[in-house]
Amino acid sequence: MIKLIVSDLDGTLLLGHKTIRSEDRQALHDAIGRGTAVAFASGRMRPEILKVMENVGITAHCISQNGAYVHAAGGEPIRHHAFERELIVELSQAAAGLPFLTLLAGPDRYMTERWSEHAQRLAPRLMAPFEAVEDLRERLGRDLVCGKISFMGDVGLLREFQQTMLAQYGEAIDAYISDIDCLDVMPKGSSKGSGLLALLEKLNIRPEETACFGDAFNDLSMFAVTPHSFAMASSHPDVQARAFRTVSYISEAVRWIDGYNAGALASAANR
Repeated sequence: MIKLIVSDLDGTLLLGHKTIRSEDRQALHDAIGRGTAVAFASGRMRPEILKVMENVGITAHCISQNGAYVHAAGGEPIRHHAFERELIVELSQAAAGLPFLTLLAGPDRYMTERWSEHAQRLAPRLMAPFEAVEDLRERLGRDLVCGKISFMGDVGLLREFQQTMLAQYGEAIDAYISDIDCLDVMPKGSSKGSGLLALLEKLNIRPEETACFGDAFNDLSMFAVTPHSFAMASSHPDVQARAFRTVSYISEAVRWIDGYNAGALASAANR
């Protein structure tokens, strides 16, 4: 039986960063009604995920900032993983002179060192406070905790920058393209997959009792946890190749899960 559904947000549940299909919303409600728990796993921060929960009309477990934070559905903190000061100060300057916006994620707000036209364009996509902090570098790792740093810009240039970052900091970070214009950099070992494992341990649910949905490279660590992984048809072919199945929408994956669970119940009844 699949007891837990874990869904990515942007490009999976959220279309165009804000829209949720009524069919997908209903599918999650139906799953909960049948006793299946739901979790959201996203690069977004927890306050944003809470707004998505409110939009969908459900209470769910929360894996935020690509696994830097994990919270149970009732709000109980399960996991917290942040950058050490020396490293995050270096990373905050890594894109100096390059055509990227450097975006740092605290527990409940986004930060950048200075406001720009790029920041102005990005702000409507975010569902949490976003501000420029003039003394950012001095405060990082002290009173400003950072669990994720993102670089926003042209995806081709970001892929080149990703290799540069991994060559220089690969023993201390993980880096992956998480959206069409975003490179996420995390402390080593902080991922949606490690966040999911922490949640499963807390809930006493086995990986094979879990299904996950995603569309980007930061979802692959989740795909590696469970045999029931679903990639969106809009995702990169390399992402689809690592998934158990490819679907167009969440509702399609939930229908498959319903059939799987029905089969498991029938098999148990016949024993």
